[in-house]
Amino acid sequence: MARQTRKIAKKIQPKKKAESENKQPEKKVGKDYLLIIVLALTIVFLIFGWSNFTALNRGLYLALLASLSTTYARRHYNFTETQDLWLERIGLAAMILAIIMFALVVYNQYFA
Repeated sequence: MARQTRKIAKKIQPKKKAESENKQPEKKVGKDYLLIIVLALTIVFLIFGWSNFTALNRGLYLALLASLSTTYARRHYNFTETQDLWLERIGLAAMILAIIMFALVVYNQYFA
């Protein structure tokens, strides 16, 4: 009886693998408390510091907010492959822009 069960299981298992190959792998959605906290802090800094920020500082925080938002959206919403690719590119571009603006802010504040 056990041999017959193994034989049947071996015959059934390849069909399951073939079906799972066609499907997209599910994204693991974790609890992104740190990401949510950093997003909230960025929004709070933008709201309370807007009048004190220079245009470069505002751009820095807006680019950081865009990058963090796209990261959160990619983790928690189901997008198509092309939409996910574009969100990844937008997030990366926004992060690079934020780093460049941060370097400019540091240069203007301490070296100029």
